[in-house]
Amino acid sequence: MAKIKVYNKIGFHCGPAGNHNGIGDYMRKLDAAGIPFVMKSVDHYGYIYEGLQYSNANHLYVYRMSAFGQPGDYNFDVPEYEIDPDEAAAKHWKHMMKHLPPEFDRRKVWLEPINEIDKNRSDWLGHFAAELGDIALKDGYKISQFAWSSGEPEPDHWETEGMLRYLKMCQDHPDQMSIALHEYSYDKNDIWRLRPELVGRFTQLFDICDKHGLKRPKVIMSEWGWTHRRVPSSRTAIDHIREVNELYARYPEILGAAIWYLGGGFDIADGAQKLIGPVTDFSLSYSTEVEPDVPKNTVGSTAATATRTATAAPAAPNVSLPGGAPIPSRTVAMETAPMAPAAAQPAAPTVVSNVAFVSDLTIPDDTEITAGTKFTKTWRIRNTGQTTWDANYKLAFVGGDPMGDQLAVSVPSAVPGQIVDVSVEMRAPSQKEGTVYGDWRMHTPEGVQFGDVIYVRIDVTPPLPVGGVNNAAFAADVTIPDDTVLELGKSFRKTWKVRNSGSKAWGANYKLGFVGGARMAAVDTVNLPPAAPGQTVEVSIDMRAPEIPGTHWADWRPQDELGNFFGEILYVRISVPQPEGQGRITPISQNDPRWKDTRLGDSGSDTTIGAWGCLLTTFTMIANSFGKELSPQDLNRQMVLKRLFLDHKATPWNALSSIYNDIIYEGRLEMRNTPNLTDRIDAALRSGNPVAVQVDYTPDSPYTPNDQHWVLIVGREASDYRINETWVYPAQEMSMRSRYGRAGQSLKKSIISAVFYRTTNPQPALPVVTGGVLSSAATATQAKVLQSGMNVNPDAPNSNPYQDDTFKGLDWVRFVYKVAAAPDPNDRTLRAAFQKYDAIIREYNKMGVRSLIILNQETVWGNAPWSGNNDWNSYADQLARTATQIARRYKSYGDKVAYEIWNEGDLPNNPASVYVPPQDFAVVLQKVSAAIRKEAPEAKIIFGGMASGPNHVIPYVQQVQTAAGGELPVDALGIHPYGRWGT
Repeated sequence: MAKIKVYNKIGFHCGPAGNHNGIGDYMRKLDAAGIPFVMKSVDHYGYIYEGLQYSNANHLYVYRMSAFGQPGDYNFDVPEYEIDPDEAAAKHWKHMMKHLPPEFDRRKVWLEPINEIDKNRSDWLGHFAAELGDIALKDGYKISQFAWSSGEPEPDHWETEGMLRYLKMCQDHPDQMSIALHEYSYDKNDIWRLRPELVGRFTQLFDICDKHGLKRPKVIMSEWGWTHRRVPSSRTAIDHIREVNELYARYPEILGAAIWYLGGGFDIADGAQKLIGPVTDFSLSYSTEVEPDVPKNTVGSTAATATRTATAAPAAPNVSLPGGAPIPSRTVAMETAPMAPAAAQPAAPTVVSNVAFVSDLTIPDDTEITAGTKFTKTWRIRNTGQTTWDANYKLAFVGGDPMGDQLAVSVPSAVPGQIVDVSVEMRAPSQKEGTVYGDWRMHTPEGVQFGDVIYVRIDVTPPLPVGGVNNAAFAADVTIPDDTVLELGKSFRKTWKVRNSGSKAWGANYKLGFVGGARMAAVDTVNLPPAAPGQTVEVSIDMRAPEIPGTHWADWRPQDELGNFFGEILYVRISVPQPEGQGRITPISQNDPRWKDTRLGDSGSDTTIGAWGCLLTTFTMIANSFGKELSPQDLNRQMVLKRLFLDHKATPWNALSSIYNDIIYEGRLEMRNTPNLTDRIDAALRSGNPVAVQVDYTPDSPYTPNDQHWVLIVGREASDYRINETWVYPAQEMSMRSRYGRAGQSLKKSIISAVFYRTTNPQPALPVVTGGVLSSAATATQAKVLQSGMNVNPDAPNSNPYQDDTFKGLDWVRFVYKVAAAPDPNDRTLRAAFQKYDAIIREYNKMGVRSLIILNQETVWGNAPWSGNNDWNSYADQLARTATQIARRYKSYGDKVAYEIWNEGDLPNNPASVYVPPQDFAVVLQKVSAAIRKEAPEAKIIFGGMASGPNHVIPYVQQVQTAAGGELPVDALGIHPYGRWGT
């Protein structure tokens, strides 16, 4: 057979935050050399988007959305096992499409729909994958499914009806369907640990395909590496990568593998980042020519399932149960001869033994335990079978590391359905570091395994080194004490005194490394001076103050020769003031040399930020005033990624709202159609919101569209506005009148239009001193802004768009808090209601929309006084108790959640509600409002919306007020002023 040339198949896994320094060079250099690279990313499409610009090789791109990286409560990692697989697939696809980045390239990028799912549901998952595959084929997407955890699934799980169905689809559609696996060794020093149970486990899948006469599917190792938290030294890592490539190269079906993980959240990003340079160099120099492995398409042959040649690993110890019956150990791959036909097995018993894992009572997964330390692992399990366990039933070790000499233990007696606890004494291995696991299973008296695999997984940390312990303690700030005031962009040198407080000397390769905060230095590490234990030394770093006013800090920490952090954090904290004569919003110029020549917009644009980027620059300043830290170049890049530019280069009015959930676009108004536009501007300033305004750049000549220019109004002084001018460099704040005013005319004549934004976070007011010819101070201060809202129905299709930005810009949504009237009887508990409404309130709040909650008979049915018993006093107590819990639940939202007590209770014979006599409603109103105010004093309370018209509403309210002792315990009245006619 002809040999094939294969390059390195192992690349990188990216994600939000973390440390990706150098990943752009990795892609650029490999593409320039015509060598494929691997780019997997979760919840951050930007790195894939960047990689798609390269086309000199057949690069591998994989994208996944996670439960932690997407809005809402939907679990993007795991499908809903409780419903039919076809229904679950349709639902999962709908959620993915709703949140998929608009720039996603379905032709080139593999979409990974699920992650680390339950291997014991393999048949259900196979049918789910097939249904999802049908949808993907129809919509033109490429999907890579399952992403099993390392060491999963078991070989027979591939042979379920559902799995074989999906493998057949992979055979028929190899360019659109593939398998995703995770291969970790769980040992940073041994990539072949338990080979091929972990790394190399894909061969079990290929054996099954060969056995059933199926073409082997394409496979992506969407997570690959050593452990979830550690990587080895660069030299060891490259040695391991080379060895694994020799295996993967023999299988053209293996498309690539992604080293875990450059993103944030797992404390591995800095370590993985150190591999980018070495992996880049290795990829540029490595290739191999191999004969591809030949499928053994001998359906039914025992040879087809023989394990491939692999490095031998120690087998699990043999353990005997009482009576001499052996406990089967987990199979460990060795070179084997074809298996002989199995002996006939006795008929299955009429009753079945089974067990289900319930919980870990001690040692949760990934608990850090020092090597050599003893511990007790206790599991809680349930007898889910038909047999009663006695002393002859055992929990026994079956795979991984036994972590001690105790290889089997008796379990407490348990009848079917009973829950018991079982414990094993263990010791963390002394010769291993990182993730170590052990698998245990229940065994019958005859030695037959049954039920869930019950495992222990720990993170073994090294013991204190014999040669001493690294430690460091802050001694003093030599320069730049805390809160030193420095000008924008000012260069400075920070020097600390630090003491070696450990028992080990610091050598030549010890460093001080950046760990977080503002990147004010051009480097991420500097050398630490050598220091004996107890010695104090000085270490310095050259830095530059940020260009944004405010308090800025950076954390640095010592590192040993292997890059491990130790000791106390050394930090620098400086204060950058506003330049003299400038407001709190820092001016930015479109003609700043750092970005003026940057292309404005996407690849079809013919202009630059310096030439045409005034509105982009104005929006950058607005975003910064709301807490972002952007340059026009940063905003330009984000808009390109989200494909927001119109006609390649035009900035849309709602650009910021399309990027940030907490920034609300309120509209654009033209002066010619809005006589009180300056009043609106003043009101926005008082609320802390700067305003982008379009001005006539040539005020001495008639206005034409070519004269348009955008600046930012940041304050008002009598008959003048203060603006941040976007054109001049260096950037500065200045007088609008002196820059764009016309002699003898109101400044209104200089404003063409204005764009308004606000944020969901409170802002300090901007300076406004009214007077002069712009507006009336009385009008501006007395104006009330009418708030807008929408009624929603969380139980009706398409009537509650809290998972998108349809209602972004509204002030309120209003809905009934249904507990007693929940459509599903199983959901008629307060706990179920919290699960349902928490997400609704949270997601609306994120987009600046507040929630008005209606409490009525659909919340609590109780003793139903309207049905004839008329015991409204008892009912008021019942509703008040529930209101207490609801108000307590949402107390943290302050005035962003309000409560309306009842709805249309003034209208007798109302089929949509329940009429409450005024004297009885007074009791309900008093008790429920008191309960709410006790728990959530900031929340507003509304008198239930009345619908009987003014002739009846007024007497009804008066009667309630009288019955309540002359005072209504509410903040506002709710009315429903529907029109009487449709025209």
